Amino acid sequence: MKLSNNWLAEYVDIPEAPRPLGLKLTMATAEIEGHESHGSDTVFDIDNKSLTHRPDLWGHYGFAREVAAIYTLPLKPLALADLPAEPAGIAVEVPVSADLCPRYNALVIDNIQVGPSPAWLVEKLEAVGARTINNIVDLTNYVLYEVGQPMHAFDRSKLAGGKIVVRLAHDGESLATLDGGEHTLSAEMLVIADGEKAVALAGVMGGANSEVDQNTTSLVLESANFHPTSVRRTAAKLAIRTESSMRFEKGLDPAQTETGIRRFVELLKQICPELKIVGGLADSDRSGKETPLISTRYSWINAKLGTALPEEQITGILTRLGFGVEAQGDDLLVKVPSWRATGDIGIPEDLVEEVGRVFGYDNIEPVARLTPVAPVRPSALHSLIQTLRQTLSGALRFTEVLNYAFVGEKLLQQVGLSPENHLALANPLASDQNLLRTSLVPNMLKITAENLRFKKSFAIYELERVFQTEFQTGTLFEHENFALCALLADVSWKNGSEQAFYAIKGQAEHLLAQLNLAGQVKIYPPATETRLDPWCHPGRTAEISVEGTQIGRLTQVHPQVLENLEIKAGVGLLELDLTTLLTLPLAGYRFAGVQKYPTVPFDISLICVEQTLIADVESCILASAPERILAIKLFDVYRGENLGSGQKSLAFTITFASPDQTLGPDEIEKLQQGVIAALEAQNYTVRKG
Repeated sequence: MKLSNNWLAEYVDIPEAPRPLGLKLTMATAEIEGHESHGSDTVFDIDNKSLTHRPDLWGHYGFAREVAAIYTLPLKPLALADLPAEPAGIAVEVPVSADLCPRYNALVIDNIQVGPSPAWLVEKLEAVGARTINNIVDLTNYVLYEVGQPMHAFDRSKLAGGKIVVRLAHDGESLATLDGGEHTLSAEMLVIADGEKAVALAGVMGGANSEVDQNTTSLVLESANFHPTSVRRTAAKLAIRTESSMRFEKGLDPAQTETGIRRFVELLKQICPELKIVGGLADSDRSGKETPLISTRYSWINAKLGTALPEEQITGILTRLGFGVEAQGDDLLVKVPSWRATGDIGIPEDLVEEVGRVFGYDNIEPVARLTPVAPVRPSALHSLIQTLRQTLSGALRFTEVLNYAFVGEKLLQQVGLSPENHLALANPLASDQNLLRTSLVPNMLKITAENLRFKKSFAIYELERVFQTEFQTGTLFEHENFALCALLADVSWKNGSEQAFYAIKGQAEHLLAQLNLAGQVKIYPPATETRLDPWCHPGRTAEISVEGTQIGRLTQVHPQVLENLEIKAGVGLLELDLTTLLTLPLAGYRFAGVQKYPTVPFDISLICVEQTLIADVESCILASAPERILAIKLFDVYRGENLGSGQKSLAFTITFASPDQTLGPDEIEKLQQGVIAALEAQNYTVRKG
């Protein structure tokens, strides 16, 4: 948009040269991209994007109001003609909804003479880049550039039926426009018509069949308000973009339609002093628009800005911008002017912005606010996730990965899951991401296959949501659970090696030890009747539980799943259900002093059946003397022909200690015999000698 400095100076006495004025407007109102000379005038080039929410600034008078507010100067009023209070000189019918045409004004003017525009009018229009045509058309453009209200003049003699009708176009109806184009209209386009035909595209361009020319002596002057979306769609579909359509697209003030007509008539008197107004103003006003009232406080505005502006200064800024202000003590009630009630101003924070920008943000001293902030207590889920992340990414040297929360049917089939138990997306990102995941494992295995092309071994994990499905009243619905999946992969773990399982088991034990759970963590093979996931190796899978509550699973990935995904490596998996973990009590922290007295190691070896769980043996040993056993460590597992079929040998180092004395030989002997007795009571064969 172009803005003439000389034109602005007609409404406000600007105290500064154009360049500092442009800087002030940029800081307070709209971005001035540059300026150029036009004779004795300076024309500013304004960035249209900075005016999108300010339809009142699409005319010089709106900018003059801003200049007056910035410089604390009076704004000169516009000279507006008085219109006769008589019945309208033309009938106006608006059968469309009020949304499409909130207000339509028309006025009949006789005894006019069409000719070249006077020099002052030509100079003003050429300064802002407008092409002059004749005095009537140029005057409608002048009002558009002055107050931002589009106008249009029809040759009254070319209107059939003596009326104006604002209606939707007939599908296939044609109209030749003033730019020489011939357009076929569709039924959603709003047009202005007479009693027989369309004579203009509402808000976009007039028709050639009602054009004002040298023979015109009587006008029907139009000033209207149209729905911005309707105008934008019509202009876009017909590839016509005009100064009028650009302004209507911003959502104009319905109150400006009458202002536009009265201003036009006032100026036309200077060009055609013999003109005659026929009847009064035709006014179809269905805008029903009430400007909002905003309640706020001076102290609140200052607090938001970080200023200490006097009440008089705040009132002055708002008043110069056109707001009505009623104050009672610290409270004030602000009435928004109609030209700012177009979706721009509606809440107290908007008034803070008005005061701040006019006062000048550069005049506000930057001071850090002293705001009391209560410490935020992290949620239990957040604390758990942080602990898991710190352990996995820190001590265990895993790398965290992030996958999409979606899976595809092909991947589910490769890992042995059914797509039927997954919720489908209505608008998926891609065909292979059309379902919500119920487990982190499929995507983890997918990226394992991809990364093994570049690395021979790695450790990765993901902490995220999974979407479990349930049936309720016959409807499939979802609920979110948080889960962890940690994965170890190594190309050297092949040919049936158990290393993948024991490697992930060791990492899992370290991780679980950091969670400080109140109950004893047990890792057991699943029960015979337990249904395993398809990727679980039937002989190398273990369930993790705490006091009978299952919280996760360890497994070596099934060879068939590895083959389906072309993974040529052993893979160990740890899965934890964080939602279940959050329901378990924590042990709290117990601080103990450094062990002052000597510890006594005791090695013991026993023979048991192959199915014996190491955890059961450790529990048996600990129960023999829990107050004196400091640690139990398995250091050897042996299988051999000399033991017999289905037998294995386990060797442990048991560490005895007392917190308050040195253990004597007799007590050590008693503790050792107690361990042996406890093991033999459970039918374990203790190897002696």
